[in-house]
Amino acid sequence: MDDRMDLIRELADIQARLSELPEDAYAERDELRRRQEELRSIARSGGGSMDADRPTPDLLAELASLRAQMRAIERQRIDLVKQAGSGGPSSGEMGNLGGVQINKGIDDAQGLPHIKARIGVIKGVLSDRGVPVPEAG
Repeated sequence: MDDRMDLIRELADIQARLSELPEDAYAERDELRRRQEELRSIARSGGGSMDADRPTPDLLAELASLRAQMRAIERQRIDLVKQAGSGGPSSGEMGNLGGVQINKGIDDAQGLPHIKARIGVIKGVLSDRGVPVPEAG
């Protein structure tokens, strides 16, 4: 049980450190994400959901941290409306298509699909417990 709690504490620490990093700290962010994925892999191989044993305040803190990460990633996206209205060579359908692809690349590189999936898992656990899930803010 101690190993599981250590694992959870380290994951929570990584979440907090990721949310505090400046947007241009690519090397540090990459290193932390690699360690985070290692820990998550260990947690998955342990069988069963560790989230069921986690205290509600820890889950709420992780949810808030994940939402902050998601907002930070979304701020890096290209504004397609502004891009389309620029009248430059990249405006129009091809420009939007390229922008969509770039935004997807940003999302994927920063782990947004995994973050969204993790948010869904946490919301599900909280919902199962009857805990009201705070709105994203």
